[in-house]
Amino acid sequence: MIGRFLKYVIICTLLVAIFFIYYNGYPNNLPQSTATEGTGQIPILMYHHISENPKLWSEATISPEKFREDMLYLKALDYEGIHFKDYISYIEKGTDLPPNPIFITFDDGYLSNYEYAYPILKELDMKATFSVIGWCRGRSYRLDNVTKIIDHFSWEQALEMYNTGIIDIQHHTYDLHSTGDNITVGKGVGMIPNEDVATYTKRFIEDTNKLKKIIEEEVENEVLVFTYPFGVYNNITEASLKELGFKVTLTTKDGISDLSQGLFELKRINMPSEVSSPELMKKITRLQKRSVEIPFLNISDPTERISKLEGLLKLKK
Repeated sequence: MIGRFLKYVIICTLLVAIFFIYYNGYPNNLPQSTATEGTGQIPILMYHHISENPKLWSEATISPEKFREDMLYLKALDYEGIHFKDYISYIEKGTDLPPNPIFITFDDGYLSNYEYAYPILKELDMKATFSVIGWCRGRSYRLDNVTKIIDHFSWEQALEMYNTGIIDIQHHTYDLHSTGDNITVGKGVGMIPNEDVATYTKRFIEDTNKLKKIIEEEVENEVLVFTYPFGVYNNITEASLKELGFKVTLTTKDGISDLSQGLFELKRINMPSEVSSPELMKKITRLQKRSVEIPFLNISDPTERISKLEGLLKLKK
């Protein structure tokens, strides 16, 4: 009797396994991976500027080709870009997330985000969040109209991108994005030397409310995410943002935060020019503890890797 029962269990197990393999079309040419659904270990990638000028490539500036390769790799590894409001909806309403979600963030709101990143993200259907500095929307010069700055996209361009559903526009302060002088100006949202707590809190809240109101008027989206300039923050800013209704704060600390433990003071992974795309993918999946094969690791030429990735993903050229 026991022998028959064991035989029955073995047969049923084999049938289930065969059905699973057949139903999922295994094997296929894309890397097989372990899904991250429901874990809260979701990577947040950090970008700033994109330029074709090799002299500018750095920790914060990469080439258009490098960004495209990064995004192709994410697609090949079965990642899907989501907005922070998607994750908030998942927490609060139980809405579905893709099996392997990822956050793609750009700080500052440079025109290059509109000219280079946005078309690539749109082509590959990868959602991203652009956190903007308020005073420099559409500007190429400081308010003195003499001092040159990197070009920034306009509110009209922000609205255009937001309306596609691909780009979300969020908060990077109205006018608190400064390296500071330790005399009259603090670094980022930090305190000015000898500034009392009441004055500091009032200054921070006024700046925050100013840009929040402008974004919600110009783009008509809900502002829920605050990205700290230079990663500077403190207990006062965190408490103030919670009082103002923000649900997410982003730092520049390296790593992956466990989102199931809260959405404040989140770590991010910087995506610099000098580290190759496959090496960055190894870092992302290692930090996430995700078991997945990184394709084309043995190919040193980025152009060849891009061509191989496009073929793997069956993209039209």
